[in-house]
Formats: sequence, C-alpha cells, structure tokens
Amino acid sequence: MDLKQLRYFVKAVEYGNVTRASEALHVAQPAVSQQIRNLESELGTLLLERSTQGVAPTASGRTLHRHALELLRQADRTGELLRQDAESPEGKVSVGLPSSTSRVLAIPLAQAVRERYPGIVIELIEAPTADLHNLIAGGRVDLAIVADAVETHGVQAEHLLSEALYLIAWPEFELPREPIALSALATMPMVLPSAPNTIRSRVEWAMREKGLACTILFEASSTALLFAAVMAKLGVTVLPWTAAHVELDEGKLKLAQLNHSLFRRDLSLCWRDTPLVSNAVLKVKDTMRELVATLSARPEWAAGNAQRPRRARRPLVSRS
Repeated sequence: MDLKQLRYFVKAVEYGNVTRASEALHVAQPAVSQQIRNLESELGTLLLERSTQGVAPTASGRTLHRHALELLRQADRTGELLRQDAESPEGKVSVGLPSSTSRVLAIPLAQAVRERYPGIVIELIEAPTADLHNLIAGGRVDLAIVADAVETHGVQAEHLLSEALYLIAWPEFELPREPIALSALATMPMVLPSAPNTIRSRVEWAMREKGLACTILFEASSTALLFAAVMAKLGVTVLPWTAAHVELDEGKLKLAQLNHSLFRRDLSLCWRDTPLVSNAVLKVKDTMRELVATLSARPEWAAGNAQRPRRARRPLVSRS
C-alpha cells in the first residue's frame, strides 16, 4: 500500500466514478483502476462496489477511506513542514570543540547561528581532542572539530586547515626573533598538556627524533591552567594561536615560531556517517565552514600563512 494508491482510491470514492476520478487526477483511467485493484489485492478485501452507475465503497472501503484521508493529510503536512524546515530549520545541534579552538570559534558560532537560524538551539561541548571521536561515534555530538584525525569506521570528515603551533611564554621571557630550534627548546622549562594530547605528542616526537630531552616541569589538563602556569613563570608551553589569542592581544603572553615541521596540526570537521541528517545540522555545518574560512585569514592561525607573529571525504577520528 502506498500513497499513490490511496490518493486514487480516495478520488474514486469522492467522485463515485473511476473515469471522473482519473480525469481529476490527470491519469489514464486504466491506470487508476489497476492501482485500486492492486490495493484490494494487497489488503485482501473488496473496497469498491462496481456498477454501471459508478463505484461505491464497501464497509471495508469506508473504513479505509476515513484512515486514508488522515494519512494523506499527514503526508501533505509533512511535505509542508519539510519546506518550512528548509527555510527556517529548528532543533538542537550539539557541537564538540577542542579547548583551543573553542576560544576563537564557540561564541562567533553561537552568534551566527542565532542570527541566521533562530529556531536552532546550539549546544557547545568543550572536550580534549582525544575524546572527541568517541563523542561523535557515540552520537553525543552532531559535529566536531578534531585535530590530527585518523581513519575510522562510521565517522566522516573534511579537512579545514593546517594550524600552526607556537611557543608561548610570559612577556619578559627572552625569545629570539628567528624561529626557535629544537636545541633551544630543549633548554627551556616546559609546561605541557596532560597526556593523551596531540600537541604533547608532537613535542615529544620532535625531541625524540633529535635525541633531545624534554624537560616537563608542570602538566595540566586545561588550557586555563597552562596559561596560569606560564604567567606564573613556571615554564613555557606549546599551543596554537587560537588558544592564547585573548592573552596575546592583552599583552599577558607572547609567542614565537618553532622551527620544525611537527609543530603544526590538521583540523577537520567531523560528523557521524549516517544518511539521516537534519537540516539544522547541515546549516550549522555550513556556518562552521564559513567561520573557519574567515577566521583562518588571521596569519597566526593557518600554518601556511604564518609570518612573524604579532604580539598582542574519508571517515576520520582523532588520535592522541
């Protein structure tokens, strides 16, 4: 039983004549008759009494007619709701962000969605990069920005940009004007994110490749604690510009480039690999793409654009 059969049947009952019903439907009369016979065959009951005067519903036909009218009204209403949703989507969309990225993207995203799509409610979830793939795969978040993503089943992603990582220090800390070599970094006291963490892994891999020791004096699971440690002069750290842009603009911290290819990471926009995606999620996804494209014009963010810093479709998931 499908909607076309029900529409043909309802029209036949309405007009009391299959020929007039076919004319109203702009369908050949034999096609209408065949669809009604198919419906009767599928349901195993006679729905119309046929005579030379026309057709009339049987008892079963009258029952089906009442239900068919309601089903067709619901179908028409569903189409109307879908058209409305295409223009003014509604619903809740959960977005996962690493703490560094959330500092530059979270509020602009919330503001843009509220302005463009007032029917969408944004839930922002800040989580370590190493945890974001579990949130996506488990359906806890609809979308997430993931650093250094790797292939996995059930999660789709697209690359957004390569993000530069910098040495971040307190204002009085002496830094050379040229990019800092690993040998110089090895002599500095360091405060780093707690493992597992992609940035910490990159620092340790780079040092290990050169046979250098990595002196970690303090570690913390949050960006705020790392900055507090740096401003307390416990050590320098390595983070992207997005994590420190407020403190840099306020002159509370300063940064310098690092001279090694490992001090950059890829950011990807990730979502669950499912054909059932709401229009609200699609609209938020497009908004996130636009915002990242706009914000990455800052030369400090995108690794390929970085100059001397100013003070002031495959399935993927994250790796630690």
